[in-house]
Amino acid sequence: MLFLDMVRPLSLADGSLIHRYELVSNLARLDNEVHIFTVGEISFSNLANVHSHYVSPGNFLSLTVNYLKISIRLLGSETFDVLYTRNPNFGFLAGLFCKSRCRRIVYELNGIPEDEKNLLREKSEENEFPHAEKKNNFSNRYFSAHARLKLFILKKALGFSDRIIAVTPGIKSNLKKGYKIPGEKIFVVSNGANTFLFQPLEQETCRKELGLDLKTPFVCFVGNLAPWQGVEYLIKAASHILSTFPECHFLIVGDGAMKHNLMKLSRELEVEDKFIFTGVIAYDRVPLYINASDICTAPFIFARNAKIGLSPLKLYEYMACGKPVVASNISGVYEVLEAGGGIPVLPENPKALAEGILKLLENPDLRMKLGSKGLSYVTENYSWYSVAKKVNEVCKSAFETEK
Repeated sequence: MLFLDMVRPLSLADGSLIHRYELVSNLARLDNEVHIFTVGEISFSNLANVHSHYVSPGNFLSLTVNYLKISIRLLGSETFDVLYTRNPNFGFLAGLFCKSRCRRIVYELNGIPEDEKNLLREKSEENEFPHAEKKNNFSNRYFSAHARLKLFILKKALGFSDRIIAVTPGIKSNLKKGYKIPGEKIFVVSNGANTFLFQPLEQETCRKELGLDLKTPFVCFVGNLAPWQGVEYLIKAASHILSTFPECHFLIVGDGAMKHNLMKLSRELEVEDKFIFTGVIAYDRVPLYINASDICTAPFIFARNAKIGLSPLKLYEYMACGKPVVASNISGVYEVLEAGGGIPVLPENPKALAEGILKLLENPDLRMKLGSKGLSYVTENYSWYSVAKKVNEVCKSAFETEK
């Protein structure tokens, strides 16, 4: 198996890094020989069937050139049963040039890229151009042309693929209706959690290691600080929470495009001293922050999320640590909260979010009950190993026509 997407050292700068690392690790544990490309030290020392091909780091252009050189050399000397990618550009190029060296192409889709880029652009314009008349017509035309090219590449990549993995039923439905992809070609496989790394730890020990006060209530968010995460609604909810629990603090664990704006918002609302923005945290230390907290939250917004639904990796990781969750009532999230341990609240509503968090702050027994329920649910249904087994079966199914 050739895994085309770059596997980098883990961080919270991009949640997809975790997905790639865990998927490669667990596919290898299922006796697949997996070839990967990496720009840094990645530890697969206990897996002899993971073959790393090192790409010299540099700026975007030099990195791309180095990557292409190594991939061309590798494809010239090896043949692969499956080429696996989550990148539309790679899927497009693979379909054009790699069919003779790779028997099957499997493409994984975690979202609708044009929706994400539109949302990022809207947020950028809100911050930089508060008045519509200030928008630059040339940049709009450029964005429109660029978006059309991206959409063309994505459609071609999907067309070249023998199998498509969608992480939510909503994505599958969107591909069938909007992209005219045959339903029998698309398989839904949810995200997962590393239940060996994310597991309950003693709260006091975690707080001491992180230098956090032992008696302070902590509410935690973990993830990429992107517009669709809705962290601004947690900041807006803080005043209502603090009116009842003035000692409460909020851990924002991660980095991303919205970090500067979120920190600015906390200053404007005069709750800056209650928020701790950690920046990028090493993957293996994230469980410390989750376990140090009393409650975890995922205040997803409607845009993008409601359209395709969610396979909420962060919820699985929260629950794997035995923590109760307050999250937006959106398709894919509600089902997890209903079956696991959590409280659904109206999205983009600071008051509803605050009330959900307050309900748990006021009731330690409920926190314990929901945390225990979520732990059992995720351990049984959403380990990365179980996800990899499903992906492995999808890859194998691509060869059924040969039988």
